[in-house]
Amino acid sequence: MKLMTKTTCATLIAGAMLFGGSASAATKEESKWTTQYSNLKTGMTLSETAKVLYGKEYKKQLIQKSGSTILKKKADDSYSEQGQKSKVYVFANGKNQNIYTSLLFMTKKNSSVYRLIGKSLDVSRESSATGARESTRKLAKGATIKVGMTEKQLDAILSGTDLGEWTGLDSSDWTSVQSKSELALIGPVKSSLKIYVFPITTSKRKLVVMDYDYKKKTYRVGDQSSL
Repeated sequence: MKLMTKTTCATLIAGAMLFGGSASAATKEESKWTTQYSNLKTGMTLSETAKVLYGKEYKKQLIQKSGSTILKKKADDSYSEQGQKSKVYVFANGKNQNIYTSLLFMTKKNSSVYRLIGKSLDVSRESSATGARESTRKLAKGATIKVGMTEKQLDAILSGTDLGEWTGLDSSDWTSVQSKSELALIGPVKSSLKIYVFPITTSKRKLVVMDYDYKKKTYRVGDQSSL
């Protein structure tokens, strides 16, 4: 799921035209879909997820197939491996369909119940220089972003306070579909990340991926590249 978000962001940025617009805060529409993303919890069954996506009419969006409850919406990808089945659904949201929600469901081994184990949210903007929702924060002249920096350390070399608006979110947690032996052997497989685009000059940008450090309970720079 993490790779899906990074790939989606890279595609949006690489394929975007240069409009030269300025960054701005989250719109009401963007906030709406961000709230929905927050309400989608890993471990939810597909039916529970559908209730968040569609509200009271969610049952009309479900069908039974091969003993499993799935969405009527055609899955963007389906596969089965070692007794576990998976489905990926991608939703193009917003008036201009520029807010993408991607959801990954998986069953336990030899089970028919799909559970949400991965989710991502990507916000694009044609009005920005890159096609991504850029942060309102700018990197200080001569400053260097280094892998391993905490949010606090990164904030210190940016204008204003905090990191501003992100362009992508991603979270995964396989606990609900891992067996007791897998949990005992490798522990819960989970990750969380945020992706930002920071302006440096009128023509240069930095793409920064922040990975969550569960031990230190903070996000750290996991990757960074120039645009």
